[in-house]
Amino acid sequence: MKKLIAVFFVVLAAISLAACQAEPSYSYGYGISYGLVHGHYVGIGEVVLDENDVVVSAKLEEVQLPYVAAQVSLTEEQIANLPADVVRVVTTRGTGTSRTVSTVYYVKYFSVNGVLFTGTVSGEVPTVENTAPSQKITFAASGIADIEEWVKVEANAKAYVEGVIAGTVFPATAAGAKTAYPAGNASFRIGWFKSSSNYWPSSATVHLGWNGNMRAIENAVKGTTMGVDPETFTTVVANGKTWWQVGDLVTGATASDFADYYVLLQQAYDNAVAGKK
Repeated sequence: MKKLIAVFFVVLAAISLAACQAEPSYSYGYGISYGLVHGHYVGIGEVVLDENDVVVSAKLEEVQLPYVAAQVSLTEEQIANLPADVVRVVTTRGTGTSRTVSTVYYVKYFSVNGVLFTGTVSGEVPTVENTAPSQKITFAASGIADIEEWVKVEANAKAYVEGVIAGTVFPATAAGAKTAYPAGNASFRIGWFKSSSNYWPSSATVHLGWNGNMRAIENAVKGTTMGVDPETFTTVVANGKTWWQVGDLVTGATASDFADYYVLLQQAYDNAVAGKK
């Protein structure tokens, strides 16, 4: 398993760096980290250091958690007569006259390396008329109250990613087998990893999108020793966009949870430095 993971990330690093520079030397320090980012995803951060512990290369990736991966597509008949192993989650956006509601269907079970999680929906059903917030689905297992809290522990997040790669993480039946329901999320139909799933694509209105934001964050940490406190991050507005600023550097990134990704790379940096001792 460790060999498989190592090969996977070496391939990712080679692809991302080959287009713009020669492969950096890993002899001075390499670190990788795992953790919850953007509320509902497992982030993977990688850094390569030089002899002075300065970042020369960085890489970010995200893996889908059940928040996306457990969404399923149903037939009209199934929607009218909801199967026992599917739950309905109603979400809302906007306020007042611009408030809209939508429905997402989730398979009730999710298997992670042989551990079966069960999804439970909480919250009042929001409507256009009321002020109830979006409902929430929480996937829990024996001894684990919430999978999204569970993956905040790096070892757990790492095990989750390894399971995705090995094929031992999947939407499931009550018996723990792979579900037959089609995936309900468009990006998840393409894959588990955001970099290859067309998640939040760039456009004239979206601008950077997911890939552009990740590259901007990666570039922001190059040439640094990752010593900035995320609590000091600020933003600046230019050209109608809000950009994150780290110290004197305007990063070019607009992602709302910029700090999550920076902290993830900070942990990778700390792991790289610790690995040299």
